[in-house]
Amino acid sequence: MRTVVIDRHRLGIEGLSLPEGQAFDVSQACSVFDERGLPDGFPFVVDDDGGATGCRYLNQYLLDAHEQNAFDLTNMRRFHVYHLARLLRYLRRQRAQRLAELAGQPVEDWLADNGEPKIDLIHTTRKDLVGYRDSRQGTVEFTTLDTELGCLSSFFRYATAMGWIKANPFPFWAGRNTLTSGKRKDRQARFLTAAQTAHFLAAGLRGDGSDAESRPAAPERDYVYGLLLAATGLRREEGAFLLDNEIPPLSGMPADGVHVFDRTGKMGITRSIYVTAEVARAVDLYRQTERAAVIRRHQTVLRKFRREGRLLIVDGLTRLRGQPAVVFDGHARPTLALTDEDRARVVRILDDGSIEPLGLFVARGLPPVLEYWNHLFSDARDRVFELGSHDRPPEHINVTPHTFRHTFAVTMLAALMKEGRERSGDPYLLLANPVLTVKALLGHASVATTYHYLYAAETWQGEVPRALRSLAAGLVGHTAEDPGDEVQDTDEEES
Repeated sequence: MRTVVIDRHRLGIEGLSLPEGQAFDVSQACSVFDERGLPDGFPFVVDDDGGATGCRYLNQYLLDAHEQNAFDLTNMRRFHVYHLARLLRYLRRQRAQRLAELAGQPVEDWLADNGEPKIDLIHTTRKDLVGYRDSRQGTVEFTTLDTELGCLSSFFRYATAMGWIKANPFPFWAGRNTLTSGKRKDRQARFLTAAQTAHFLAAGLRGDGSDAESRPAAPERDYVYGLLLAATGLRREEGAFLLDNEIPPLSGMPADGVHVFDRTGKMGITRSIYVTAEVARAVDLYRQTERAAVIRRHQTVLRKFRREGRLLIVDGLTRLRGQPAVVFDGHARPTLALTDEDRARVVRILDDGSIEPLGLFVARGLPPVLEYWNHLFSDARDRVFELGSHDRPPEHINVTPHTFRHTFAVTMLAALMKEGRERSGDPYLLLANPVLTVKALLGHASVATTYHYLYAAETWQGEVPRALRSLAAGLVGHTAEDPGDEVQDTDEEES
């Protein structure tokens, strides 16, 4: 069983790998997409033989959800189909295990002889759901599991209402879903001070002060990734799939030292991302050293990917209504419209025939998978702990990419409140309510989410940067004075 995403323009298939001798008819799938008016990137699930008879109700649920505008496309592809397909894989594995026991065979031998059982989600029993919940406990936090079970519960409520099943297998008591934990977690902002963040960036991610054996393979890439998260509030995946043309070189920065571009993130919310001259300087160093070397070194791999049809090749780069864009099939397309899947494989062919990935962060020619950044932060935590500096993060904070987003939120909220206090004597009277400003910077769907950071911002007594550039300057170890003067001086030095 595989999750499939189709792009009509390239007839590309993502996430599909069928056994040898079994085929999937792309053109037929695209005609179905056209008949139903489905957008490119819509997810659906197929069986191992390329058919969809065993996934009928799962796919029908996705189709109905799209037609009723229940979820946005990104949410459907990354969340709903992901959890529903995982439950279906669990069900089929459990059925195969029982049938193998009846046949007196190891389950792997039974699967090799018979293939995966083609049962759909409507065959789920209450016992199956309890077993699935138990198998996931200990693997993920209870809040994550509760969210996942809520997604599954939505399917079974809809299946019951549509008459696909006679009774909802989810156990309810007095209206409460008893599969979920019932716990309520008080969300607290876990953030670092400016000194702790700067130390984690330099010593942890870049490996300053570490011996040669323990230093990361690409210290500037890893450092710039973390710096962007801490200085902009980007989420892990938003930073991982940034494009190179979304951040200009230092010489191309605006006079005020702050570059702005749009990025669509979680829940399909588009927001402005602010990149300062200090961050652009660090990006330039990485761009001109490690990134250029990695691209040169992996041209053979990139050419192989091109032969296999794994790359999305654009004609060139441009700007559209002031925003970065790519030229594809003769038409300008804003980078804002590219999915993360596209961003992970988009390239252009240079005049000398070499292939240049557009992703800012590259490993074997293309952006690393998301799991890489989790491992990167884990290694950085170990590195910082071993160095034992007084600026290391406190032990109760497990520093992850999301910790830097919390840090940005608290730091910016406190900075805006400080500005308001200094200008008008009221921390809530700046140009706008600082909570609403930070809500927009982070792309939160609800202001209630942003308010989780307010207590930390109000009670934090550490030194607070005055604004975005001051924040970034502190992270890289510089002091920003006049933004325009600093950018101008830097350009003169480089020239």
